Amino acid sequence: MTVKLSIISDQISGSFEEAFNTAKEYGFSYVELHNAWDKTIEELDETETATLRKLLKDYGLSVSNIASTVFFVCPLYESDEVSGFDESFHVIHGTIEDHLMALKRACEIACELESSNIRLFPFRFPNNRKPPFGDTDDFQKIQEAMIQASDIAKPYGVTLAIENCPYSHMPKGEMTLELVRAVNRSNVRLLYDPANTYRAVRKNVPERYLSKTLEEEAIMMAPYIAHVHLKNYHYDPAVSPKPFLHVPAGEGDIPLKKLVGLLTKNCCEAALSLEPEVDREGTLASMKWMVDQFS
Repeated sequence: MTVKLSIISDQISGSFEEAFNTAKEYGFSYVELHNAWDKTIEELDETETATLRKLLKDYGLSVSNIASTVFFVCPLYESDEVSGFDESFHVIHGTIEDHLMALKRACEIACELESSNIRLFPFRFPNNRKPPFGDTDDFQKIQEAMIQASDIAKPYGVTLAIENCPYSHMPKGEMTLELVRAVNRSNVRLLYDPANTYRAVRKNVPERYLSKTLEEEAIMMAPYIAHVHLKNYHYDPAVSPKPFLHVPAGEGDIPLKKLVGLLTKNCCEAALSLEPEVDREGTLASMKWMVDQFS
């Protein structure tokens, strides 16, 4: 099977021309799109989308995923207080209804750029409620929002890929898997990031989701995955308060090559999209490692 190698473009550069050129030089055929001219991808207007479409064509690249920020900085309940995020990571704000409107625009952009996938988040965890999050009432509320999102996306023929995110109610892949099974819609699948599972804050996670190894989780999730993010961490307990250190993809604690093998063996045919979250030198090293391992 030919592996689809992708990278989030702004991990290389904020300039599409530089990012796309570097992706091609390193042998990538796909890019994932998030930051776009100092805004998030779902905020692009028609002129900007047309410009981006032309650039993709000029560089001979396809879009593996529209990395929207729908439901990321979004209160699950009206009483929830959610904090902002790194200013370099552009996001949309507002209520669930505002985010659903943004999803409609993301669907239009996905069609314009010929991408079959759009990322969604299982809602940022609140600052004013005590953990754990994502179980019982939280789960039901998130499920309802994802069904609404599925209804919006259906006429566009795109797949919604829910990412297990460490800043959300569902940082563990097993949690988003249970959500996708409960939603039970063919256009709602998983965006699996094993590194996010690895670095999940344990106190935020209901105890029943803490026992699976990464290998066990990957095997469970494989048939439901629409998109994969790859990055790596090294855990150093001496570094406080953030002991999970970003490192190039081939150098961390997470056995990415083994996990990709398990995903492939268990019927996952999704694109592998690099999200290195390191400096430029580390990003280029991660790109070379990924091509060497999976081309």
